[in-house]
Amino acid sequence: MKRRATLRAVVALGAAAAVLPGGAWAQHAAVRVHRERSVVQRIEFDPSAPPPGMPKLTPPEAGVCNTTFELETGVSYAVEPLTASTVLITVGELDLTTRVMFDIYSVAGAPQRLREHEEAHRRIGEYYYRNAAAAAERIARALIGERFEGTGATEDAAQKNALEKVLVSIETDYMARTRDRSAAANVRFDAITNHGLEAIDASTAIARAVAVDPEPDPNRRRR
Repeated sequence: MKRRATLRAVVALGAAAAVLPGGAWAQHAAVRVHRERSVVQRIEFDPSAPPPGMPKLTPPEAGVCNTTFELETGVSYAVEPLTASTVLITVGELDLTTRVMFDIYSVAGAPQRLREHEEAHRRIGEYYYRNAAAAAERIARALIGERFEGTGATEDAAQKNALEKVLVSIETDYMARTRDRSAAANVRFDAITNHGLEAIDASTAIARAVAVDPEPDPNRRRR
């Protein structure tokens, strides 16, 4: 039986399955990836009344750039029941959509130097997002034809368990290649700049922060 499930999540997993018509796999490419443009929101706030949902600041911070990487995954798969409580699913197609969002908070009337510091954090996130589609495609192609076993109280529960393993595998690998590297580079950037207190050019500090774990230039041809 061929089925399809879709996940849109940052951390939590969830899926809804629907039967695909026979022969549907042959009509499409096995892997489809869509990279959405980044979304940036800039918020000025009163330090005496920070907006709801704003990350907590750690002195000497007077602003913060909250970066969120998302991955939406659609999975088409074949189901092979092994027992009443165990199934084997085979990945047939994958549809992936990548997203990144930046919420930049800065104190109202903050100096330009602070604003540039938080924008630099955004630039680091953009840097590690620029090859997101290529990373997602590599991950997806490696999983086509792979099998995952699931167990549960019922066949449907077992199928959901197997599907969650597929989704966790994709998300873990993708976030390791994008979000986690961005977060590590941002930590290095703050160490280099002492959270914006050091008199160092933002672009220079960014270059030093990402040089430890550089991202390939998508415009550079491979030899």
